[in-house]
This record gives sequence, structure tokens and C-alpha cells, in this order.
Amino acid sequence: MKKRAFTMIELIFVIVVVGILAAIMIPKLNRNASREAANQILTHIRYTQHLAMQDDKYSITEKGWAKQRWTIAFAKDKVDGCSVDKNNEQTWKYSVYYDKSMTGNPNSQDEFASDIYKTGKLLTAGWSGMSDGDCKKINKELNIEKRFGITDVTLSGGCVKGNAKKKIAFDEMGRPMWTISTVGGGIKRPYDRLVKKDCSITITDKRGNQTIITIEKESGFASIKENS
Repeated sequence: MKKRAFTMIELIFVIVVVGILAAIMIPKLNRNASREAANQILTHIRYTQHLAMQDDKYSITEKGWAKQRWTIAFAKDKVDGCSVDKNNEQTWKYSVYYDKSMTGNPNSQDEFASDIYKTGKLLTAGWSGMSDGDCKKINKELNIEKRFGITDVTLSGGCVKGNAKKKIAFDEMGRPMWTISTVGGGIKRPYDRLVKKDCSITITDKRGNQTIITIEKESGFASIKENS
């Protein structure tokens, strides 16, 4: 009885299939989700700074105008509505906004930055009190826990003082500031919350990978700290 062997064409086909599967699987095995999230966040930090420099919010008649500066804020919380969070879960998210009403938190879609890459989307993963009509405008990519598996966002250095809300704003010269607007409080003079030391944002994913974003004092230059 003759035993059938693989033909050359069949061997080549198998090698090609194995090569394709390896090309797909290996990057996933080596994935650093914290770095992927940091790349996205870095882009939005720079965009926040750009907005602050182009739209400085200065007003000669509006007392407390400095509280309206453009801000990027990180939080692990629950957002009701639009199926953002279910079963009372809390997830890490961030938003880019200005506090128009100076209440410490954004209260309407008009306060969020537009996503320049996605028409009709805002730079937020959701906010408290949003209506059903707002659902189509939230950006799920800013829910970094669900998208990247991020388990922690930690601020340190110059932006940690009194910054339990994990907010970083920029003035009209692009300089970083720590929490400028809070419920019932916030900045009293336009420049009294400029950071004095470089600010670090540590992004941690579920595998324990960490990536650090550094925002330099004075210049506000933001970059990712490479692992040594």
C-alpha cells in the first residue's frame, strides 16, 4: 500500500499559512497596551495645549475667567446612560474640555473639544447628566480601561499638589497648571497654579506594563519617557 506524501505545493501552502498566523499572533503576545494608550493620550495632551494657546479664555469682564482654561482630566468613575458603564462598574476615562460654567466639572457637550479625526465626536468617553441625544457624540476610544486594559493613571511631580481630580490645564503660553477649577473653588489668580516641577503621568495596564508621559514645566512640552 502506497503512502501519500505532501507535494511541494502543499508544503509551501502550509509554510505560508503558518507564517501569516505567526505574523498576526506574535505582535499580540508582545503588546504593550500602556504604551498604546500613552501614544493616544500624548496626542490629546498636545491638542489640549494647542487649544489653550489659541483660545486663552481671557475676559476683562468675566471674574474667574482663568478657571475656563482648556484642561485634560483623568478619572476612574461610572457614567450613567448610553451604556458607557454597566452594573455600577467604574472605568478609567479621560476628557478634554473647558469649564464654561466654572463649577469644577463639564456639564454639557458644548464644553468638550471636538475630535478632529472623527466628525461629530467629542473628546470624552461620557459625562454625568448627558442625554440620550449625546450618546452618538461620545468617543469610546477615550475609555482607556475598556480599549487598552488600563488599570491605573497616576500623576506625580509638579502636577500632584492638591490634584486629587487628576486634571492638567494649560495657560495661553502653553504652560501646564494643576487643577484650576473645582466644585466651589479653584484658581484665585490667573497664574497661581503653574506647575513648579516637571509633571509625570504613569499609565499602567493589566499586564503590569507602565509607560510614563512627562510634561515639562514652563514649556509644557510633552513626551513619552523611554524605558532604559
